[in-house]
Amino acid sequence: MSPDPDPDDVDPDRAVAGWQPLLDRPGYEQWWDGAAWQGRPHLEPDPFSAFGPELARSLRPGPNRAAALARAGTGFTLLGFVLQTVVATGAVSIPGLDPTVLTLTALALAAAVALLTALAAVLGLRAAPRLGGRAIATLALGVSIVLGLAPVLLLVAIGLAGGL
Repeated sequence: MSPDPDPDDVDPDRAVAGWQPLLDRPGYEQWWDGAAWQGRPHLEPDPFSAFGPELARSLRPGPNRAAALARAGTGFTLLGFVLQTVVATGAVSIPGLDPTVLTLTALALAAAVALLTALAAVLGLRAAPRLGGRAIATLALGVSIVLGLAPVLLLVAIGLAGGL
């Protein structure tokens, strides 16, 4: 981590939390929480990339551990969605196990992963003003709701309607 700056050399922009360029490492930036450096340095976003620098920065969780967990959970939620889709189509079968039980198990596993991802995303959003990672936590929350929890709600609706 970079040392804390000398109070006489403090830039007024550094009074607020956010990604700040490192003076001792050109081309790198680090999260400044308003009092001290947090996390590890990252390359500054390319200003000519498909995403603007602000969006690229907000997709990084920075020192926000909950947002980092939510980002990882997004991948597991996607895998859970693929698993429940493959099982529900009948492409996977286990001898001696009823396909309905296998489908319900896959749905329950995917829903549990999505629920944990949603919880991490909500905690990440709460910490985002101090630690960054608002966009990645918001993305993780949306993915966990749509791909993880919505199929379970559909299954509940089918069950309430009297069919499975």
